[in-house]
Amino acid sequence: MLDNHDASRQSVALLPGTLAGIIDWHILDRIFSVIRQSEGSGWWLYRNDARMLGDNRPSEVDTIGDLASSLNALQAYLRQSHPRHYCGLVFADSLKDPTLMRIFDPKSLTSICNIYGNTPAPSWVISTMNPQQLSASRKTSSKLQNHRFGKDLPTAPKHPQIADSLDARRMGCPLPLVHTARSLRRLAVGEILEIVTIDPGSVNDIEYLCRCTGAKHLALAEGEYGYSYYIERGSDEKLDSERKIADNQ
Repeated sequence: MLDNHDASRQSVALLPGTLAGIIDWHILDRIFSVIRQSEGSGWWLYRNDARMLGDNRPSEVDTIGDLASSLNALQAYLRQSHPRHYCGLVFADSLKDPTLMRIFDPKSLTSICNIYGNTPAPSWVISTMNPQQLSASRKTSSKLQNHRFGKDLPTAPKHPQIADSLDARRMGCPLPLVHTARSLRRLAVGEILEIVTIDPGSVNDIEYLCRCTGAKHLALAEGEYGYSYYIERGSDEKLDSERKIADNQ
């Protein structure tokens, strides 16, 4: 679907059983464009929000029409409600030739300091699976990650490319930010740190950390254990900024 140049930023390999997060808007734009050009052949878009009984509010994204117009509306909504230079809201089973995409509403996300496990379900799912296959796969389920406070957390798989891993899934603020800065200081320039969280809204905190420390956000992934963010230790001297990070919380 996409050429190797478009997927080149994702320099950390995708582990089995995980979905790759899309950081760059232009990659999401290209994937949507290819799906639109297919004229909807073999693709389904599902609105996945569970409404409470009696909730008759209109949806902010019209997905009632044809697939192309629905994708246009969804694309415009994501850009408008998440006006940042990075995406991080969409996870796919492949960045080059996806068959499944889970898309989170920016308005439903919290932060890296979510320790209670109220992980949102994706608000939209785009898939080549028909409704019966998709329902059986559990890929639309809000139970894909059920990490309630007090419940044992599944072990995150060890990635062969990383130098160190920080499990921040039960760290209250500002500990994830402080410990990330400290972990980076222990790495050599170019080595990769993994940060594991339980909320896709963590992408905003990770991008903030990268700006403060001079690190580079390479990749992100979604698995049943939570979310992994992979950042590369930079040569910037900003790593002495733990006080700056804490002061801004």
